[in-house]
Parts: sequence; structure tokens; C-alpha cells
Amino acid sequence: MALDVPRKHLGNKGGGDRDGEKRDYSEKLYQQLKERMAEIWPVLMMIAEASARRGWSLYIVGGAVRDLLLNRVGNDRAGSKVENSLPLTDIDLVVENQVNTADETAVGAGVILAEAIQAEYPEIEAQVHGQFQTATLTWQSWQIDIATARTEFYAYPAANPAVEPSDIYRDLYRRDFTINAIALKLTGSQPGQLLDIFNGQADLQQRLVRVLHTDSFIEDPTRIFRAVRFAVRLGFDLEAQTQQLARSAVKSGIYEKSRSKYKKVPALQSRLQAELKYLLEESGWEQSLVWLDELGALACLDENLALSPGLLQQLRRMDRWVHKFEVSQPRWILLLELMLAQLGPERCNRVANSLNLSAQSQYRLRNIHACETQLKSQLKAQVHGSALSRSKVYKIFQSHSHAELLLMADRHPRILGASIWLYLTDLALISPLINGGTLKRLGYSPGPQFKKILADVHQQQLDGTLTTEESAEQYVLSQYSL
Repeated sequence: MALDVPRKHLGNKGGGDRDGEKRDYSEKLYQQLKERMAEIWPVLMMIAEASARRGWSLYIVGGAVRDLLLNRVGNDRAGSKVENSLPLTDIDLVVENQVNTADETAVGAGVILAEAIQAEYPEIEAQVHGQFQTATLTWQSWQIDIATARTEFYAYPAANPAVEPSDIYRDLYRRDFTINAIALKLTGSQPGQLLDIFNGQADLQQRLVRVLHTDSFIEDPTRIFRAVRFAVRLGFDLEAQTQQLARSAVKSGIYEKSRSKYKKVPALQSRLQAELKYLLEESGWEQSLVWLDELGALACLDENLALSPGLLQQLRRMDRWVHKFEVSQPRWILLLELMLAQLGPERCNRVANSLNLSAQSQYRLRNIHACETQLKSQLKAQVHGSALSRSKVYKIFQSHSHAELLLMADRHPRILGASIWLYLTDLALISPLINGGTLKRLGYSPGPQFKKILADVHQQQLDGTLTTEESAEQYVLSQYSL
């Protein structure tokens, strides 16, 4: 849907005869940003103008600026091409209001700005997050997060931060990595001005992910996962001190102490689940897990969790299987469940609960060990030295979901794998030769007998005794009286 905005926001294609000296680095960046965000640019300009009218400064920060600069870095290198920058559909804006009224301090300039835009253009959806003085604007496929420039404090390690209004410099100071702590100004007489107080551009040149503060991983362990995810996604390395700080934070035991002292820490666990989801959804998930294991960061989930060669093999199998079978659960959750299942019932259940996994996921993890034992026992009891019939295999596995069966087959490929594979690739795909309508046509009256007849015919079909609808009908007529 086209957004009905004043023509002045659509930009001037002419540009005029500008003196070469005036087309400096900031202007070039600003123009490149405009080109990359052509679809959403009118909305950004509306927000910038609304900010300027109030005497506020507006900045675009984080990933959009990083990827803009990363694209320039890649193009500046001979033969270098940037392929792995994050998609520019999510935009982070920061509003700096250096003179706050009481109302603006309480609500936040970002929230006031978002509500003003939404009031003028109802087709733009707005969602307010008052606790953090932020708001999200959604238009078509674009999402714009508008935050008040702020500083933050952590009451204890891994807590949600307490925030208060501040300036753009302190706002950049609270961010995670140097490459994400760069801002580009959208207001004022020189839009395109770049703020890079932590020398993030140098780290982009050197392809390094560098943490901003020595206590950053103590304050929020999910930053270790984010650091690895960015490094793998962008093809970067972790800066040497950043790696050491991550290892030291994990070895300090501060996360386990926080969980013990504050019981379940919702802020930490919800962020951990989100980071695990992002990481395991990406194509480089295996490299990320190996890296996290080397850093000892998997201990943030449980001190006994490690990436053994056997577990890595299981994860690779699951990655292949998810693409082959129609599984209702996403790949990331099945990979995570495989990891947690290694911990044994008690620890597995504790971590699943602390991560606030879905009820379905927690059910699978709560029952997987008992199910595996039961199924192995059933298969052993049924065989008695001879091959298990196809119908018996079907009966054993039919009450379990595809997700459950894939997990158990992956964990016990020699004992359960072949039978589960037969069920998933063959038996579960067989459509019954007849149904209730067939029985009515043959003259049978609906009733409890229907279920018995259909089950019998299906069993004969699975075992290969009946292969056509005609043979099934003849079998029913010969075995069951009308």
C-alpha cells in the first residue's frame, strides 16, 4: 500500500550543482542510505521533520549504519564483496532531547514522536514500550524502532536494565559492540554526520567484533551469543580481549549465582531464548555452536552442557531431516531440544522451564527419556527373534508426533532409527484403501463395528495382504456379516 505523504518527503532527484568540496564523506553516506532505503525513506523523513520541529535530534543507529559502512568497506577492497550483512527491514532510530520537560522525561521523546507520526498517518501501526521509553512503528514489511536516547543500569548481573533519558553519546556507550555503536544523524544542517566514538569503523575494516565494556558479558551473558552470531554471520573474528572477557565471565560462575540468588531470572532467560532462536535459525548455526562451546558459553544454559562429537553428529542429522519431513516444529527448537536432552531428565526439564520454551517443547523434553525406554522395550518384546511386522511398527509409533520420533531416532539411531524411519518414510504415508463411506455403500450400518473393521483392513493393508480397494471390499464382506 502506498503511503500518502507530502511530496517534499519524497526527495529531490535533481541535487543541483554542488561544489565538489561539499560532497564530503557524510553527504555520500547519507545519499547511499537514502538509496538503500528508498521505499521507507519518506517515512524516515517525516520522523526526522517531526523531530526537528520539536528541537530534537534524530539518529539512525546500529545494524543499518553498520551494514551501510560494511558495504563501503567491502567495495573499497579489491575483489572483496560483502554478502552477509543483515537485511535492512528493521531500523533503529534514537531521538535525543537535550532539554526535557517533566512529561517528556516520564514518557520519552521516542514514544511522543512515534505517537505523533501514528496520529497523522493511521496506516502506520505503533506499539509503545513505556518501561524502556521506546516505540515500534510498522509499515508494510518495515519495522522502525524509535527509542529515547538513554543510559541504563543493571541492578544485578543478567537483570533487565533500568533506563533514564540521556544524550546520544551515553546511548551509544550502553550498546554491545563497537560495530553496532555507530550513529548517523538525520536532522540538522548537515544530515549524514557520523558519530563513531568507539572507532567501530576500524573494527569493520579489520573484520572484528569487539565488546564495548569489560563488564559487558557479566551484565548480560546473551551478548556472548550475539557476539558469536554476528561474527559468524558477517565472517568476522572475535577480538582477542573480547574472547578473554567472555571466557572469564563464564568461569566466574556469575550466571549460576544469579540464577540461584534470584531464582528464575526472566530478563536473562527470555533474552537467552531469543538469541538461541536467532543463532539456530541461521545457516552458520554449527560454526556458532562450536565457537560458543570453545568459549564455554553453553554453560550459561547449564554447567554440564557441552558440544560433544556425538551431539554434533546428531545436530547435523536433525538439520537434514527437518528439511525432508513435514515437521510442525521449527528447526531451531528441535536442535535446541536435542542439546538439552543430553542433560538427562532433571536438568533438561529445569533448563527448558527456565528458558520459557513452549508447552509442546517442554512436554517432549519432559517425556523423551521415558518414551525412549518404553519404545525400546516394546520393540524388543515384539520381535522375539523374528522380523517385526509392518503393522506392529505402525501401532507402536502412531501415537507419537513426527517431532518426537525424529528426536528419538536421532538420539538412538541403531536401536530406534530403522523402525522409526520405516514409519516416517513409508507406513505413515499410506492412505487407507477404504473408509466409512465405503462400508455404508457395502450395506453396513454405522456403529462401533466400523472402527474395528477399518482398523483390521488398515492392518492387512500395511502388511501387504490387501493392495487394492476391490480386494479390501472383498475381504470385509468375507470376514464381517452385514
